[in-house]
This record gives sequence, structure tokens and C-alpha cells, in this order.
Amino acid sequence: MKIIFGAAVLCLVFSGIISEQSRGYYESYVKEVYYWKKVFFENLPKSDDSSVGPYRYYIPENVAVNGFGYHPASGLFVVTFPRLRPGVPITLGAFCVDEYKMGSSPTIWGFPNYQMNTLQDSDFAGGSDEEKAAQNAWHNPNKFNYNTGNYYGNYGSNYYSHQLPSYAKTYVHVQGWGQEDQRIIALFHMQIDEICNRGFLVDNGQLVYYQNATYTIQKPALWVIDLPANGCKTRNFPIIRRREFPDRIVAKSPNGYVHITLDYQSEDSCDDLFLYITNCFFFFLVVYDYKKDAFWTFEHETFLPVIAESHFVYDKTFDYDWALGLHSLALGYPDKFGDRTAYYSSIAGTAQYAVSTKILKNRRKSPNNFNPKDFRIMGYRGCDNEPMKSVIDYTYGVMVTTEAQTHEIRCWNINKPLNPDNLGVIFKSDKYNFGTQTFIDSRGYQWFAGDPVPILYASDRPLDLSVVNTRIFRLKVSDAIRGTVCEN
Repeated sequence: MKIIFGAAVLCLVFSGIISEQSRGYYESYVKEVYYWKKVFFENLPKSDDSSVGPYRYYIPENVAVNGFGYHPASGLFVVTFPRLRPGVPITLGAFCVDEYKMGSSPTIWGFPNYQMNTLQDSDFAGGSDEEKAAQNAWHNPNKFNYNTGNYYGNYGSNYYSHQLPSYAKTYVHVQGWGQEDQRIIALFHMQIDEICNRGFLVDNGQLVYYQNATYTIQKPALWVIDLPANGCKTRNFPIIRRREFPDRIVAKSPNGYVHITLDYQSEDSCDDLFLYITNCFFFFLVVYDYKKDAFWTFEHETFLPVIAESHFVYDKTFDYDWALGLHSLALGYPDKFGDRTAYYSSIAGTAQYAVSTKILKNRRKSPNNFNPKDFRIMGYRGCDNEPMKSVIDYTYGVMVTTEAQTHEIRCWNINKPLNPDNLGVIFKSDKYNFGTQTFIDSRGYQWFAGDPVPILYASDRPLDLSVVNTRIFRLKVSDAIRGTVCEN
């Protein structure tokens, strides 16, 4: 019998038999480290009731912590704020962990400073991209057609074709993109590098308000920021590198660059490094060779969302559609040649895939000059277990994954087949919703958070500032996997 519904059918087959052998349901090894109801900022450069362009400068009901990272050597904790609505005064902030107790709500300051985060009246002077479109022929509101003959079955071109949401429209010949400001306009996550004490981020350069007002301010750009050991005292964080994305990549998508995965090639060099940058809006992977200062991309049908698995429920009260693709990429152990298995997944989909970094590091293979079988499926996670972000603990060979709608963190021993029976639950709580970010620090702690991004993204509903909107948790991986199916 031909299976045409892919993971949607397997979801029904495996429903109800997902492993519950793990015991980690909010036990003593899980700590709630920080939380925020309303986010407070330290010495904002403008008054709360001032304006930037046509919008209020600070609207607390539109501000929530989304991404985060921790740099133990300096004690710096960075947080990101998605600019999905107006009134978000900064997109990247920080605080110092020594100044706050566990279980508190730290006050945030602009990182690396407020100036680099500040929006200007001129950013809105020409109107939104939608308004410009009525006057400029360069606007291209075309449709994106999914491939029809792919791993998810052939539903026909009508099923795999839809009008782009406003955040994903492609713009060409955009005027006014320059390097003189070098500000950070809008980002989703920042990657902390403990090996060489740096922070990596991609500024999308584009504001998306309520999915119907888009302002393209500058090109997407990769930033590398120095994290000195005394940074919390001096608050001086030099910019090591800023590289705008080439036009050929910007033409694919001016937005949607989410996570960065670092792949060091040598223990002796901070420059011998590849970066893998996921784009979940237009479903492609950006590779950046740090040493050669070169960008290229990869495209594959496994980067696409599965439409049948793109309906989500947040906090059991709010449902929405999120047909977003490639989001997370985690690296396995290096082989004798220094190549690794890159495990990846889409937001809308319960499948896990893999490809060798030998392919990704070869620019001649870009964007699709490879054997399609180089990108392979590892297995399915089970019903409603759409993964958000995965990372591997190299001490135990275990992948830990946040999920979009299950209130759970799951683990998988990468030496075992990937199926629901081999997934363990190391954390489960109704206080945890929608974890877009997780990482494991050098001390063996996994950090993860629950946040209200679906509300900001998919509704006009203001955040309720009388309740906790974001919680950041921490657990010791060695404690969490003990007695679970993930243990060796």
C-alpha cells in the first residue's frame, strides 16, 4: 500500500505508545531560574510614552523574552525580544547573573548597547513595504510553490501552493540598504560560543508588525561580538565582525533566519569554523565559511514544512497555523575526517532528518548539486511532537529537544533508532509552553524556556502582564536522563 500522508499517518499509528519510562516531571533537578511578567529595562534612552515613527516607543504588552544564552566565563546572560509588534525598544538585551537571585525577574539593558538596538523615525518615513508596493514596480508579491513529488506524498499542486504571508514576501532592488548605521533591527536568537568567547547572531533587518505591516530597513547581516571576561563590569563588547548577506541570498528571503550552529574544524583556531544558519520562512540553509568569509546555501525538500502537521495549540487555549520549515540543526560527533552528522528538523513536522557536514562544507555542492539521498530520514517522533530546537550532550550521546505544543522536553540516545519507543520525557509541566531555544553549557546544564511567541505572532491579543509570560529553566542532563530510555 502506498503511504502518501507521511508522518500524519504514523502519528495515528504511534499515538498512545510514546515512551513514558522517564521520571523527570519537574523534579528537584529542574530549577526555574528566571521569569518575567512585565519586562523592565534599565535606563531606556527614550521615555516610555515617546514615539518612533507612527508607533509608541515602549508597549509592555508587546514585549516578551524569546531567545537567550549564557556565557559562564563572564557571567553575562543575553536575551532576545522578537520585534513582531511595535513598541519593542530593543531586540537584544542582557543582564549579569551575579546581580540577581535564582527565581527573580532581572532588569534588562541593551546589548551590546542601546544605540545599536534603537529604531529611528527615518526607518518608518517611507511607509511600510506594503504601502511602498502600491507605488513601486519592484515589489514582487508572488506565490511560493512547494514541490509536489516529495517525501510527504503527492497532494497535488493546489495543496502545496499558498499565498505568502506578509512576513515572507520577497523584495528585490530595495533602496536605502546601507552599512552606515550598522544597527541590530530584529533577531530571534543569539548563539553563545564558549570556546572562543563570542556571540553570534543574524539580524534580519526587517520589522514585521502583526503580519500586515512590514518595514525593510537593511539587509540581513551576521554579527560576531566579543565577550570578554570582564564584560559585565565594563559593559564593553567589541564588534569582531559584521557581514551583510549577499544579494543572491537576500533574494531568497529577507527574513526568517533563526538559529546558528557552530562547527569548529580545529581545536587550535577560532577562525577555522563553519556556521549553519537555518531559514524557516523560505526553507533553506545558509552556510558561512568563517575562515574564507564566504556564504552559500542548500535547498532540499526535507527542509519544507508538512502542511498536515502545521496546526498547533498553545497553552491548551489558543490554536494557530504555522507552516514553517527548517528550524533546528544539531551536530553529532566528528569522525576521523572531522565531519559530523547534522540532525535537522522543521517546525511543522514530526520527522527527524540527517546529512553529513561533508556535504554542507563543500561549496561546489551548493545549492542542490548533491545526491538527494545524502539527505536522509532518521525516523518519526510521534503524534503532535513537532520539535522546535535540539542540541546534543556529547558526554552521554543524547539529544534533547524542545517541542512546540506538548509542555515537554524529550531525549533520544543517538545510538538507538529514532522512534517513539526510544524517546524519553525528561521534563513536563504546564508552566512550560513553546520552547524555541535550548542549549547545553560547558558545565553540563541544559537551559530552556517557555514563552508566548505564538500569541505575539499569530494574534492581536496583548500579553497579560499579570501572569508569567516567560520562564527560563535549567536542569543537569546527567540527572534528567537517569533511569530513562535515553540512558546507555
